[in-house]
Amino acid sequence: MRYFRGVRRSRVAGAALVIMIDVVLIVVAVTTYLGGGATSTATSTSARHAPSRVAPTKHQDATENGATKRTPLRSESPIYHPLRVVPPETAVERSVNQDLIANFSGAALSLLERSRFPKPVTSPPFHAIDAVDSTSASLYAVAFTQELLDLNFGTSSRNQLLAWANDNNAPYSLGGLPVSLSTKVLCISLTTGPSPVPSVMEWEWLATSDSSWRVSGLVVSVNPTWTQALSAGWEPVDPLMVIYDVSGDLTFSRPGHPPVVESIGFALTLGGASLHPGYGAVALDDWTVN
Repeated sequence: MRYFRGVRRSRVAGAALVIMIDVVLIVVAVTTYLGGGATSTATSTSARHAPSRVAPTKHQDATENGATKRTPLRSESPIYHPLRVVPPETAVERSVNQDLIANFSGAALSLLERSRFPKPVTSPPFHAIDAVDSTSASLYAVAFTQELLDLNFGTSSRNQLLAWANDNNAPYSLGGLPVSLSTKVLCISLTTGPSPVPSVMEWEWLATSDSSWRVSGLVVSVNPTWTQALSAGWEPVDPLMVIYDVSGDLTFSRPGHPPVVESIGFALTLGGASLHPGYGAVALDDWTVN
């Protein structure tokens, strides 16, 4: 038996749970605006996250062979407020933001209000991401993905993973979401619908069977829709916000069975982290397994 969750998230069934995730809403809003005959205006923002690709290598836990030692565990984080900007009041800015607010779902708000997740903290199975990686969007996307998907289920818990994710969250900054709910979006995206995080029962089975995952061959590239939105003249209030397409291979291993390798892919939205300078993760969407 093998275990990989996921087909492409249903845009109908999952709409209330994805919290209008950025790729879909932004492209709808921008397309609507441009479809009205507006002229696309490039801004300096469009160059900030120009398309790029990264062929990453796995982080090591030791300093041998030139590898960097992992950041120490972080149990308490100082109060930190991610940077926000006030974009120019252009026609495209107003139009897109109005559409983003109008698409807010009452069901999504209700889900966020009801949801409870572990407090943000790192632990021996889930270390803090190196500070140097948090200064680069592409490096952070790779480091976050590796920590999220390199799993030994028998020596870690689902709560530890979600606590680590919470420690890495970046507030959702679109559509007027209340501040008190904006930091729940990452964990909602990891626990609702197709996602890489197993349910409580699934994690228990994986732990009992001494299963593990290893991710490899990661490639990240800026989502073209994101580039299109910025080129159209829209600007987010979070200057670090960017959406990456992430792909790679995930190997599922279990004693007594041959390893199973599957291709995976998803969209990863980044932004200014809630609890530390640099990048954090806003949401993981469109989890696919081929």
